[in-house]
Amino acid sequence: MRLVTWNIHGGLGRDGRHDLGRVAALLEDMRCDVAALQEVGDLGCRLGWFVAYGPNLVLRGQPYGNAVLSRFPIAHAHNYDLSVPNREPRGCLRADLSLPDGKSLHLFDLHLGLSGGERRRQAAMLFSADLLRDTALAAPLVLCGDFNMWSPLPGPIFHLLRTGLRDAAVLAGARRATYPSVLPLLRLDRAYVDAAVDVIGCGVVNDPRTRAASDHLPLWVDLTTKGPALERIAPGVAVGKAGA
Repeated sequence: MRLVTWNIHGGLGRDGRHDLGRVAALLEDMRCDVAALQEVGDLGCRLGWFVAYGPNLVLRGQPYGNAVLSRFPIAHAHNYDLSVPNREPRGCLRADLSLPDGKSLHLFDLHLGLSGGERRRQAAMLFSADLLRDTALAAPLVLCGDFNMWSPLPGPIFHLLRTGLRDAAVLAGARRATYPSVLPLLRLDRAYVDAAVDVIGCGVVNDPRTRAASDHLPLWVDLTTKGPALERIAPGVAVGKAGA
């Protein structure tokens, strides 16, 4: 399957156009199976796929947050609050995907804060028993999104991530910057996988259309999973079939 993670800037491109249809067309062109999106407002670009939405704040009267769009059914979803006091509300959206052949995948789609101290507190939340270290997580796991990690130097967040997860771009030997889209200098957008996920390939789509569509470039990961399917799935929230 191909996973794309992309901060779409609310569908507002660098050319000043608010065009979710353009985002949807680009995801189709990327042969995307699952999209983990950040800075999502109007969900009009749902492509007829299954959708999980995790709004974190209200912006100009509309909900705004993270979304997972999937060709595969979403059996369960939960939005975790990663907000730090006196900072912009942030979150991590979990979507449990029902893959072919009885397999499943835990997908976590996040958007971390802008300051180092904020991200350190959010990393502690992520690696708590309520989230990534939940003993009920029985399927392969992918954590992706906009990490806002500006510095290339190792730090506490990198240490936590490397404790149990692997950087997909490093595994594929394809580390590429994603921000700003016009002249990428920073690798803000990432995907991490656990040992039950094999990374086949990874890359960044950098062309005139993606540079125009958002201030971030999309990151894609081709992967396969191994291990048992989920056996226990609780009722989810904000999950549906687009157009239903």
